[in-house]
Amino acid sequence: MNSCTSLTHLTAFLSSSRFNPRLLLALALSALSALSAPGVRGAEPLPAVAPASKPALPGAINKEGAAAVAPAKAVPSRKGIIFRNVRSWKRAADFEEALGNLGFKFDVKTSAQMATTDLTPYGFVIVPGGQWEGDFYQDYADQAAKFDQYATNGGILLLELNGAENGDLVLPRGVTMSKHGARENVLALPSHPILQPLEGKAIHANFASHGFLENVPKDALVLVTEVPGGQQAASRPTFIEYSCGSGRVIAACQCFHDQDGSGRGVLMDSALTYASEREWYAPKK
Repeated sequence: MNSCTSLTHLTAFLSSSRFNPRLLLALALSALSALSAPGVRGAEPLPAVAPASKPALPGAINKEGAAAVAPAKAVPSRKGIIFRNVRSWKRAADFEEALGNLGFKFDVKTSAQMATTDLTPYGFVIVPGGQWEGDFYQDYADQAAKFDQYATNGGILLLELNGAENGDLVLPRGVTMSKHGARENVLALPSHPILQPLEGKAIHANFASHGFLENVPKDALVLVTEVPGGQQAASRPTFIEYSCGSGRVIAACQCFHDQDGSGRGVLMDSALTYASEREWYAPKK
């Protein structure tokens, strides 16, 4: 059928009585609606919606095969600080040498800097013995609350108190030192990691300790005591360890050197190692 014939038939249909304009409009709208529906050839596809992603759980494996990383816990600093005004008893090997040999990083400051030093970056603070010169023990006493707070917040205080017997120091939780020279100390906890290098042997020196500790907390570990009359005296502890908040205090009335042939020098390394590892000893019941 050519175009002229089609046009003739269309004209005849539109002129006939059967033509209904409303019906024609309805058919046109229906055809347009069908063409725009999804899946109909020639219609534009609807945009795809990506599924919502879920947060990775610790230990889960992502689609690339890599393990999801959980937030890391804060690790206590292995860096220490020594407060000193002079070398202790002019010993050849002091805390600085011991820390260096053990691979620790450390700073050294004077007692005059105690007030202005931020202790937060340090995992442990060392107060060495024999600091008679200057105002060392008075400076510590003036900053006692600062050191208490440091321990409460998780810091470790390592105190070599031989030489502090005249300093009237008050340690965290109210521990004090009473002056008394003892020629013999016995090990109350020979299995403690700090004391293990002594192999259970008593300490003999002039003096083995320059005092004993008082107001000791009931939950403290007593490592070493005096032996008046040949009997171990629990009431005269010379070396203790105790908790203070989240931190720890390790306080010894001995000096950690062998210049007198006492064999105490090994305690320096073992005390530093124990303090840094933070695996606190619990005696068997």
